[in-house]
Amino acid sequence: MYTNPTLLMRRLFILLITASSFTAQGQGNKPAKHFKQIQVGINFSPDYDFRTLKNNDGSSSSGLVIKSRNDVEAVKFGYTTGFNICINFSQLAALETGIQYSNKGYKTKKQALFYAPPNPGLPVNSKSIYSYQYIGIPLKVKVGFGNGKVRFLSSVGLMANFLLNVKQTSIYEYSDNRTEKKKQSTTAGYKKVDISPTISVGIDYKISSRIHLTAEPTFRYGIIKTTDTPVTENLWNAGLNIGAYYSLK
Repeated sequence: MYTNPTLLMRRLFILLITASSFTAQGQGNKPAKHFKQIQVGINFSPDYDFRTLKNNDGSSSSGLVIKSRNDVEAVKFGYTTGFNICINFSQLAALETGIQYSNKGYKTKKQALFYAPPNPGLPVNSKSIYSYQYIGIPLKVKVGFGNGKVRFLSSVGLMANFLLNVKQTSIYEYSDNRTEKKKQSTTAGYKKVDISPTISVGIDYKISSRIHLTAEPTFRYGIIKTTDTPVTENLWNAGLNIGAYYSLK
């Protein structure tokens, strides 16, 4: 089933603005508390990964390729994880960067295989998983509201992604219940850099004066196409980014 990433981003943005408005009104004129200026942390985000397709040459044959791929391709589950440094300028605003590893992509649905003439020694079903592996450098502006143990967070930013590998894993099923996996990896023909705007909303839970946990539904969309071909992909993912931060000072 095709999922519209633009609609996902629009809904998350509306949620960000609405929640920010209500939270800001709820704070009134409460005095700001002391804040820690520098935090370091780690994060892990289980992600829902897919792609959008674009007809670059406008041909009917490329349109048929897109229709066929939308029929057989589906979301896959990936992840984003890494190390972060957060510089707090005030109780309200912060700037965050770091280094991230991400596994993005999509997969095909299981498809039956037919042969003429029939051959019982060949597989009867197959599916493939396409995994794009990146190292990324994020830069995000974070805004926080509240003075209690639980605070509201929102952020917008960009992540520069540098391609490490594109791996295709093909899984074949045989009539005797055997399965076989074949893997191949390459970066040839793929763009080596992608830029992903990101947007998130979530909460910050203070365990102690120095330790914080965060949980942020996050959406990322790659604005650079993966290849220069008649039909190209833009990768996107949506996940729950969970972080643990330690305040240095």
